[in-house]
Amino acid sequence: MKRLLTLIVALLASLVALHASDETPIVGAIRWDGWYGDGSVVKAVEFSLGQPKFHFRLPWFGQLLDEGTVRINGDSQAVMEQEIAYAAQAGLNYWAFVDYLDEAPGMSIGLNRYLATKDRKGIRYCLVEEGARIDKAGTQVWSKIVKHFLHPEYQTVLNGRPLLYLFEKTTKLGKTEWEELKRQATAAGLKVPYLVLMGWEAEKDRAALGFDAVSEYACSGKGYTSDPDTYERLTSYSVSEKLWAKWKRDRTPCITFATAGWDTRPRQERPPSWCSWVKATPDPTPSALQKPLIDATTATPDELGAHVRAAIAWTQANRDLNPANAILIYAWNEHDEGGWLQPTLGPDGKPDDARIKALEKVLKAPALPKR
Repeated sequence: MKRLLTLIVALLASLVALHASDETPIVGAIRWDGWYGDGSVVKAVEFSLGQPKFHFRLPWFGQLLDEGTVRINGDSQAVMEQEIAYAAQAGLNYWAFVDYLDEAPGMSIGLNRYLATKDRKGIRYCLVEEGARIDKAGTQVWSKIVKHFLHPEYQTVLNGRPLLYLFEKTTKLGKTEWEELKRQATAAGLKVPYLVLMGWEAEKDRAALGFDAVSEYACSGKGYTSDPDTYERLTSYSVSEKLWAKWKRDRTPCITFATAGWDTRPRQERPPSWCSWVKATPDPTPSALQKPLIDATTATPDELGAHVRAAIAWTQANRDLNPANAILIYAWNEHDEGGWLQPTLGPDGKPDDARIKALEKVLKAPALPKR
């Protein structure tokens, strides 16, 4: 009888694992919203992307004023509604908004516009907090974060656990303080939040803070450089080998990371104020002679689709490491840093939605027949 029970338990476990591998992952993208309003951040990205060779990266709502000047201000409800429509068309499930708390109101315009939209077309949201900002604000921000957790469109995993990312560890707030966030969440009638750490030595720091899993904000290959890796190298080595293979080898709990690219050349030539370590390397080529700087570093739509497809396959094959069954893509709109899914301003002045269509083919593809 004992042997029979053991066999039944093993069979049930196999069936559960088989079912889990068939489940479609929850796919989200990071939002860094430096494209709304007319503040200093918007002016900086306008300057970085102002050269004609970078105009192909402009958000679809950008405007060309002359050969070396652009205007980027997506601060309207109509723009946000269209962004939501694009995300829904692509098959995304959620956006992960970088949360600036009360430090930079202009950086919260995107989130506020999203929250003010009545029809979100199934696009949910969660927050990406930053360790240094949380350390500065202290535990009094837990109540604000819990209010987000309570929002009906807040993204959850594992049957109701609110999903929260932390970019770089907190150093002043430790495990005890993060347990207080969990306590406040459960006191509000919620399930324990699912906490995910992004950053260096994330697995060691995850355990120290009592987090559930690790992920990444971005994979930078060679880092900030005028000679970035090709997209193929970035995905096959920096993501597949240095992240996915290592997580599998080390049995690391994770949210699968995927990337739309990394190419900081606009910031190398015209660095924004927050990239104080970057020494400007201006391009002397006259504006009238510049051509779009599209090379092997820039993902083609097909390359992007293939990479996201691989991320889905890896997630489904490693549900023991990723029980949340979630993927996070860098990024929806890091246009000047090199990773974007959002449509760009096409040469004809219309939105270029090729990346959206590439994702749509992957994320809305019919399920393969079961054997």
